[in-house]
Amino acid sequence: MYTISAPPHKKSKFNIKSLNWSKIFALVPVALAAIYLFGVPALGIILASMITAVVTEFGIQTIFKQKVTVKDGHAALMGLMLALLIPPEAPIWLPVFGAFFAIAIGKHIFGGSGSYVFHPVLVSWVFIRSAWAGPMTPLSTPHITMLSELIIENGAGLLVGASPLALIGGVYLIYKRYVDWRIPVTFFLAVFLFHQVIAFVSEIVHLVQEGVLNPLLYLASMFIFLEVPGDISYAAIGVVFFGILFLATDGPTSPVTKKGRLIYGLICGLLVSIYGLFGNYVDGTLYGILLGNCVASYIEIKTMPASFGQECWLEKPYNRIVGIIPSAFKFEVVTDE
Repeated sequence: MYTISAPPHKKSKFNIKSLNWSKIFALVPVALAAIYLFGVPALGIILASMITAVVTEFGIQTIFKQKVTVKDGHAALMGLMLALLIPPEAPIWLPVFGAFFAIAIGKHIFGGSGSYVFHPVLVSWVFIRSAWAGPMTPLSTPHITMLSELIIENGAGLLVGASPLALIGGVYLIYKRYVDWRIPVTFFLAVFLFHQVIAFVSEIVHLVQEGVLNPLLYLASMFIFLEVPGDISYAAIGVVFFGILFLATDGPTSPVTKKGRLIYGLICGLLVSIYGLFGNYVDGTLYGILLGNCVASYIEIKTMPASFGQECWLEKPYNRIVGIIPSAFKFEVVTDE
C-alpha cells in the first residue's frame, strides 16, 4: 500500500500482509460470538469458507505459475468475511462454493489483489444469494431492544449479527490507521441523518393527518428538548456496522483521495439507506456498497489533486469569463524596460 505524498518519504513496517491479518484478528471476536451463539454449524461454515478460499488461491496461482501469496492473509480474510454473511442453517457446500467463486471470479478474474473492481465478497454473496435464495434467507430477524442484545443477539439471522458490539475491532483498525476514518464516518452519518430526515417527514405527515395546526412548531420543540421522533430500525445493525467498518473501507474498491473517500462514504450511506427504506437493511447494505464500488473509480479520477501550476476549480471559470470580456475593458500592466 502506498500513500501518495510529496517527498521525503519515511519507511514503515506497515504492508499488505499486516493489514490483512489485522483485519482477520479484528473479526475474531464476532466469529467467536457466532460460534458461541450458533455452535458447530457456525464453526463449520467459517472453516469451510476460509479453507476453500486459501486452497482456491493456492491452486490458481500454482496452475498459472504466479507467485503464491496465501501467506499474506487476503484469501483467508475473504473467506472469513463471506462466512459471516451466511446464515447458520445454510448447507456446508454453500460457503465452499461461495468462497471458490469469491476468489476465482471476484478476485483473480480481474487480476488478483489490488486489481479487482468489485469487492470479491460482495460479488460472491450476490451470486449465491440470487442462485440459492432459500438457504441464504435467514430464519430469524434480530431486533435489538436492550443493551445486552448488542453483546449477544439471540435473534441474529446471519453469523455477523451474533454480536454487533464485537465489531468494535473495526474501530481499532481506524485507530491504528490501517483504515482511513473518512469512509466510515461519512457512511455512518449518511445512514443516521437519512433516518432522521425520514422520521421527521413521517412525523409531519402524521401530525397533519391528525389535524395539528402547526406541526413545524411541534417539531421545533422536539429539537429544543433533544427529542427525536421516529425509531431507527435495528434489525440489521450488525450487517450495517460490518459494511461500514470492513466492506466499504476495502482499499482496491474505494478511492485513494481524501475528498474521494468522503464522497464515496456519503454515496454508500445514501444507497444503503434508500435500498433499506424500500427493502431490508441486510440486502440493502450489501447491494448498496456493491453499487458504490461502481462509481469509486470515477470519484477517484474527479478528486485527484491538480498538478503543480495547474488551474484550480475557481480559476477555470474565472479565466473563461475573463476571456469573454473585450480587451478594451481589461486593465493591463504596462512595463517600461
